[in-house]
Amino acid sequence: MHTPGRSLLVPALLLTLAACANGTDNLQPGYEEQAGGGGSGGGGEGGDPGVSASSSSRASSSSSVSSVGAGGAGGEGGEGEGGSGAGSGEGGDAGGAAECDHGAPNTCAGAENLGEISGDDGGASVTLNETGTTSKWFKVFVVDKTNSPSYEHFTATLTSPPGMNFDLIVYEGDIDGTDCFASGERALGTIDESFTTTWDDFPIVDDDRWFSLEVRHVAGTACGSEATWTLTVEGVPPPDP
Repeated sequence: MHTPGRSLLVPALLLTLAACANGTDNLQPGYEEQAGGGGSGGGGEGGDPGVSASSSSRASSSSSVSSVGAGGAGGEGGEGEGGSGAGSGEGGDAGGAAECDHGAPNTCAGAENLGEISGDDGGASVTLNETGTTSKWFKVFVVDKTNSPSYEHFTATLTSPPGMNFDLIVYEGDIDGTDCFASGERALGTIDESFTTTWDDFPIVDDDRWFSLEVRHVAGTACGSEATWTLTVEGVPPPDP
C-alpha cells in the first residue's frame, strides 16, 4: 500500500544530500566580497584577521560579517602609525642648525654711555675697553680740562676676532650732545680699525665734544666667545718720545 507522506519525504531528502555534496553553505549573499574587502583594507598585517574570520566562522552569517569588520579596522590602525612617523621626521628637520643674530641691541639714540674722558693734558689718561659679539652703539664725552691754547684728542680702536669682520664708524657731535644724523666716518684698517681726530682747544672756552661710536657687523658667522670684538677709547695723547 502506497503512503503519500512517505513518498514526499524521499525527494526532499535526496535534494538535501545533493546540496551538501556540492559544498554550499547557508551564508548571506555577498559575504565573500565583504571578507575580501577586509583583507585589502588591512594593507599588511592588519588584513590577516579578516581573512581568518571568513574561513572559521561559517556557522553563522552575522558573526562572520562582524569578524570581517574587525579586520578592516586593523588595517586603518596601521595607516595611523605611518602618519605619526612622518610627523616626527618633519619635526627633526625643523630643529636644524640656527644662525647667530649679530644685529645691534640698541640704536644711536639709545647708545650705551661710556662716560667721559679727558681730551688734553689737563686730565688723567684714561683708556676705556668694551667687548661684545654683535653690532652695538656707544657714546662718549671728551672733556676740555685746560683753558690754554692746545689741542683736544680722541682715539677709538676696534679689534675684530679671527674669521669675523666688524667695522667702526664714528659720528661727531658737539658740546651739547651727540648727532645721529651726522655723516659717519669709517675707521681705517682691517683687523684693527682705528679712528683719531683732533680739534682746537681755545682759551677760556670749553671745547668739550660728544662722539657716537657704531660697531657694525659686516661678515663672519662665529658665535659667542669666537665672535668677541674689543673697542678701546682714549683721549689724552701719548707722551712725546
